[in-house]
Amino acid sequence: MTEADFTWTVPVELQLPCGLTRRFTNAYDAFDFLDAEWPTRRGQPYEHALKFCRNALRGAGGKELARKAFLIAAQDVGMRQCNDPSRRPSFLPGNRTAA
Repeated sequence: MTEADFTWTVPVELQLPCGLTRRFTNAYDAFDFLDAEWPTRRGQPYEHALKFCRNALRGAGGKELARKAFLIAAQDVGMRQCNDPSRRPSFLPGNRTAA
């Protein structure tokens, strides 16, 4: 199994409770975040996301199903999906924006 086997066709970008935006490109990124940094580790959407991401990593489930479950769990705890490039912070010096 390679990383391509569990990488999503479209990455997920979430606005975290602290205001930062974080990008998740595959089921491993999502599983790691769910396991180590998730704000509330309970509830059916959280459990489903954890299960579907784990299954995708084992090759036993669809990677896009894991993505959908992760988005539902994020919505359940109030994290918004953020796909607007203008809302992403720029870490370039001065007033330049990311291209």
